[in-house]
Amino acid sequence: MGKFAKTIHFTIFIKLFFINYHYLGAEEGKDCCENLCPCFYKSEKSKSDISDNESSDNNNIENEKFSEKGSELLENQNEELEEERKKLEEERKKLEEERKKLELSKIPNEVGLQNIGATCYMNATLQALSNTDALTEYFLTKYHFDPSNNSKRMSNEMYKVLSNLWDENKKKGDYPPYDFKNSLSEENPLFAGIQANDSKDLINFLLERFHQEMNSPPLNNQNNNINNVNQTDEMATLNAFIQEYFSANKSIISDCFYGLAETKSTCGGCKTTKYNFQIYSFLEFPLKEVNTYMYQNGRRYALVNQDGTNPDIDLSECFDYYQKLDLMTGQNQMYCDICNMNTNTYYGTTVYSLPNYLIINLNRGKGATYKCNVNFPETLNLLNYVTAKQGVTTMKLYAVICHYGESSMSGHFIAYCKHRINKKWYIYNDSIVKECKEAKPYNKGMPYILFYQAV
Repeated sequence: MGKFAKTIHFTIFIKLFFINYHYLGAEEGKDCCENLCPCFYKSEKSKSDISDNESSDNNNIENEKFSEKGSELLENQNEELEEERKKLEEERKKLEEERKKLELSKIPNEVGLQNIGATCYMNATLQALSNTDALTEYFLTKYHFDPSNNSKRMSNEMYKVLSNLWDENKKKGDYPPYDFKNSLSEENPLFAGIQANDSKDLINFLLERFHQEMNSPPLNNQNNNINNVNQTDEMATLNAFIQEYFSANKSIISDCFYGLAETKSTCGGCKTTKYNFQIYSFLEFPLKEVNTYMYQNGRRYALVNQDGTNPDIDLSECFDYYQKLDLMTGQNQMYCDICNMNTNTYYGTTVYSLPNYLIINLNRGKGATYKCNVNFPETLNLLNYVTAKQGVTTMKLYAVICHYGESSMSGHFIAYCKHRINKKWYIYNDSIVKECKEAKPYNKGMPYILFYQAV
């Protein structure tokens, strides 16, 4: 067909299309024109079908990709949710364990110590020390227990005792302190065998030994020689002593139980006063001498009551006796380097500062034979007896070791302690541990050693 004929043919087609579209409607006109020019329509339709197929294929590919991404996202979300669920489950278990521990902690431990052969003095001492908050907390949470380290033998044994007394899973019952007693006997012959002993001697030994074993002086210590200090200068002497002593001594024992005593010596000739300081871990008051001192100073009408008993003594009188000023004469004269000779000297000791835990021994003489009542308060105000007023001055009673019997070497020791958890008074009589219902239960016995805590 020639080019002119094709042009006429196309022109006729266009006219027919619009005529049919107008009179027959869009669909019928389309069908009619398709019949008139099938080649053209077939070509256009093929292109449309191909385009539709390509579009469909592309949609299918996109749908598949979207489906794959959705599945992957869903899978990731499920994994994250599972991880979150596991974490929440772990947190729930931890909270449940903490709740159980909290409930258990509210139940006070009432674990006694078996008497394994005249060891009541040891059991009473260990129970009183175990209710010393800071000491027990240190042993149970900070102390590094190493059974192979024999240089810390007694500290290791103390750790074992306290771990059994305060075991969260063992609220009652008793513990046999065989290992502690065996080590004690080997470390100090005084406590060997099955003979009775004195709680005062044991406390003195244990505090000194624990300090030696756990002593950890600061690394940057600067040791000042107190001998080079002018001891007529009170503050200079104090500062030099503190730097010298505490540069070489640092332990849980020094933190808890060490106080500072001050001695003063005044020459009767030149009236020069010298100062000296020393550490104490407990105060000892000889009751018979206290009573005599009160009588000699007009504070007693007689050394003995009319019924033959000894007068009652107040704890404040013990501190008065402790801080009395003595005149040293005769063979007791003291050397004065200013006078360059021995002179009559006024000499006395005072409590310069109190420790966080104060231990007081009511010394009843050899064998604890001096019998008398001692009145002591549960709240002890020592403001009038302490030089360092800015430090600790008020203390609370938390334990008492009582003695029963005629002699400390043949009687029986019992501890009364304020429980370190619920702060109620308990009796610790070897294996027997129970709450006391009455006030001041320690007055049943003969108070022998008092334990006070700073407030």
